[in-house]
Amino acid sequence: MVSNAEVVDRLERRLMSLGVYVERHARESTDDGETLHVEYETAAGGLDSGDIGNVCTELVDAHGDGWEPVDCHFWAFATGGAGQFLGDWEVRAGWLHALERGDISETDFSTLVLSTRRRDESPEDGPR
Repeated sequence: MVSNAEVVDRLERRLMSLGVYVERHARESTDDGETLHVEYETAAGGLDSGDIGNVCTELVDAHGDGWEPVDCHFWAFATGGAGQFLGDWEVRAGWLHALERGDISETDFSTLVLSTRRRDESPEDGPR
């Protein structure tokens, strides 16, 4: 069985060369189980679908290796001194299970994930 901490470690090790740097993570107990929050920095300069796809590939692979998925919430920041907040996105545990069972296609899975993407729309010079 692969733990949530091992999944975060896996994300950290395997995505660094792709410009995604896991900075922090936390687990939150919810009424529906648990949510894994992961904060990362990206060199992409935005909520890049390539970054999101690379993270999702690692989650799918981890599930295949024995990780029992939990809901995941990702928080993206720009690399560099200011670390500007870029936005956030989510992966639901149920989507990973549905993908594994063949109830949804990889395209459906990607569409669901990308539909959760929320870009930061606060003004750059305004308060955060």
